[in-house]
Amino acid sequence: MNLLELSPEGNFESWEISRLKELRAEEFSKELGQSLLYENDEFRLWDITLKHKERLTFRRVVNDFSYTCITDGFGVIHLGNGKIQFGQFKKGDVCSFNMKENEELILDVENTGLGILKFIVTELKLK
Repeated sequence: MNLLELSPEGNFESWEISRLKELRAEEFSKELGQSLLYENDEFRLWDITLKHKERLTFRRVVNDFSYTCITDGFGVIHLGNGKIQFGQFKKGDVCSFNMKENEELILDVENTGLGILKFIVTELKLK
């Protein structure tokens, strides 16, 4: 996976008005994916499958999580702090995030490639 910074933290100037309104409304989903595949006392397993130009709206993440790319593709990630990243994802890529206590991550992802962009997300339920 390669990530290229398109806009730095704190810079909302290049954001679309509709996305800024969504961010400021703070009505974020706590679900890390589109569909829950499995859940037990320790973790949740989520599916994200995005068609061309489809977007997963903003999510609020507080638990440790990792995602695995199931397909090659391209996407743009907007973070709640203003940062925008362009991602080139490769099948089999894995990325993990260890959240600090009282830390949260606000993000969305949009498929900017021509094919389907698919991830499996594992969310630990430790908090």
